[in-house]
Amino acid sequence: MNNKKIGITLLILSILLFSVLISYNYKLNQQSQMNGCNPNAQCMKLYSLLSITNIFIGIIFSLISLGFYIIFFSKEEEILLKRLEENKRQLTKEQKFEIMLKALKPEERQIIQIIRENEGITQVALRIKTDFSKTKLSFVLADLEKNGLIKKELFGKTNKLYIKEGILSLSKHIQG
Repeated sequence: MNNKKIGITLLILSILLFSVLISYNYKLNQQSQMNGCNPNAQCMKLYSLLSITNIFIGIIFSLISLGFYIIFFSKEEEILLKRLEENKRQLTKEQKFEIMLKALKPEERQIIQIIRENEGITQVALRIKTDFSKTKLSFVLADLEKNGLIKKELFGKTNKLYIKEGILSLSKHIQG
């Protein structure tokens, strides 16, 4: 049951209880007038019943107030709950980058992480850090470039390596 239905149910129930209580109170007043209500035992019973009805009137108005609150003011809570659920469903950029890394081969993953840590690293320095042969490094870099993950810029007789823009914004979030 959603909040609006609960609120409406509380309001209807409160109104019914209130009408029953008013009719009961009216009959008690009639009975009190018929007895003349001098201080006797019968009148004392009627007065005690009237004071109990006042307590029930307070309870009924509390239910009415709760019903109005549930109907009109709990919508903000529903909106917050919906936003929280949407946030749970959406992957963060960091998680997407980590998933992308998991999809790579171990050599590619190692190279991407080194390039991320040393943006603009030369291909020679990368070969020293990875301890790959020139041929193996060239093939792995060619695959990464073909997949759109890195870009090469000619720097003298070697290349400087960078992570592509979309990937770069993800990787900076992970470092920070």
